[in-house]
Amino acid sequence: MRILACPIDGTPIDENRLTCEKEHKFYKVDGYYDFVLKDVKVDDVLEKVAPLYENVWAPIGMFITSHRTYSSIMREIADHVSGDVVVDVGTGPGRLFDFVKCGTCVGVDLSSKFLKMLVTKRKNVIAVKGNALGLPILSEVADGVASSFVLHMIPNPSVAIKEISRITKKGGNVAVTVLANSNFFGRTLSKWWKLDLKSKDVYASYFSDNGIEVKEMKNMGPWVMIKGEKR
Repeated sequence: MRILACPIDGTPIDENRLTCEKEHKFYKVDGYYDFVLKDVKVDDVLEKVAPLYENVWAPIGMFITSHRTYSSIMREIADHVSGDVVVDVGTGPGRLFDFVKCGTCVGVDLSSKFLKMLVTKRKNVIAVKGNALGLPILSEVADGVASSFVLHMIPNPSVAIKEISRITKKGGNVAVTVLANSNFFGRTLSKWWKLDLKSKDVYASYFSDNGIEVKEMKNMGPWVMIKGEKR
């Protein structure tokens, strides 16, 4: 099944030659598809804790801040977005794919370090190095799209949600979990990471502005999980 798209012009990728219709050339490196082709700045803290992220950093961090286990959060997201084609934006090492049911499973991230871990640990997942602001995925191919603990860290989360909507089929499900400007803990974390936090209502407006109907918003300490359906 064709799912990959050129981030430059949006045309389909020939997955044998790794070129698009306009002959832009891309590569497969260390088991993942590279649609960035240059070094990009990613969060220094996450890069340093990458080997410990899914077994130590995320479980402890989620329990302290949300009083929920990391696995239970991933399982809830997976229940909402499972389908034939599932894309996880900002997938990290791909923990979501231990819970999600998908025929074609795609994990997108900017971090080469995390993608190498994804390729090693979850061999059934198509690993893609790409930008959330211009996803290298064809329009309306995904039955479910998730993005967890990522969008608040990028400068234009509204653009990322527009891209998430673009790649989601009509009737497909979307789940986004973000740090919101909701309490003291969230504001403290925002100062540490130097983030300009949005409120949960702003994120909900990004959903509705891009054709995604909000079905549920759940507060988890400083985090908010928003589930929606593409209209």
